[in-house]
Amino acid sequence: MNRRHLLQWLVLAAMLGLFYGLPWLRWRGAALLLFDIQARHIRFFGLDLRMDAVLPMLWLALAALAALCLVTSLYGRLWCAYACPQTVLTRLHRALQRITTLNGLAGARIEPVLRHALWAAIALWTGITFVGYFSPIEGLVTGLPALALGRWEAFWIAFYALATWANVLFLHERVCTYLCPYSRVQPWLTDAFTPSIHYDARRGEPRGARPAGGGSVMQRARGLLDPVTARDYVFRAAHPASAGPRPTFSDAHLGDCTDCDACLLACPIGLDIRNGSTGSCIECSACVDACDDAMARSGFPAGLILRTSSARIEQRAPVTLRTRPLLFGTLTLLFLALAMAGLLAAG
Repeated sequence: MNRRHLLQWLVLAAMLGLFYGLPWLRWRGAALLLFDIQARHIRFFGLDLRMDAVLPMLWLALAALAALCLVTSLYGRLWCAYACPQTVLTRLHRALQRITTLNGLAGARIEPVLRHALWAAIALWTGITFVGYFSPIEGLVTGLPALALGRWEAFWIAFYALATWANVLFLHERVCTYLCPYSRVQPWLTDAFTPSIHYDARRGEPRGARPAGGGSVMQRARGLLDPVTARDYVFRAAHPASAGPRPTFSDAHLGDCTDCDACLLACPIGLDIRNGSTGSCIECSACVDACDDAMARSGFPAGLILRTSSARIEQRAPVTLRTRPLLFGTLTLLFLALAMAGLLAAG
């Protein structure tokens, strides 16, 4: 397990711990965080706010949104890769699949039932926890077995449990591709200096299969291609209908990409990162791991697919001040100041 995988699992544990644990925490005998709609007040980390004093919470939400934009502009889609609830639950479900993999004939019959039962239990607890942010969770836990829940509580628990169960089982990363608005606003949040997943076409092109042992382009006289030629080869590979068949090269002139499609097969949404970066990429780095393994098998150095910025690939000079991070950082501080002022006044 490399450092990135370890970080992914640490973030997963932290996110699940916060989500499932916060409704149970107490401060001076009262819930630490509770949006009590029935009683028309909010308990927020020791403060007891009326519903008509909700403006500080709005400022706090805007501060969190601006902070997300700031992190995205500086470091790329770390939220999608590590902390998004969709990513966390999907990663948890796939870990559950690996854990419940059984051997033998009986395993093929038991596995689906076991997986659905375990995931249904997790989904039900997720629904209870979500509603526990709006109604005291102790009452939900004791009322559910006795069928003593209110109609709306029972409805929302069932709704979110079913949504969690079906969402991860049948949609998983399709939510990121087709439903999530976050990827749609990436062009307004990022610039050429924002890191993302890239294929180093100067090193990898022209791609093609060859016997192992030939050495990387960095070890041969060919070296790196110029950016224009590399982009031309990428276009030809991505658009065979319009560009025509690709020319044949000797092993000495091939790039480091062996055209094994390991990156394509590893991508959970079926993207070929070699054809260029796209807003649909959730930057999970599965293609990076698959390509590094393929490079190791061929005796080439890792990093043909890597997390970097397009400006760095194009060897552009770094800039001191960038407009988007400066804007989002200013908005984050402004909204935080307004939220703190409102909370202090309400408290």
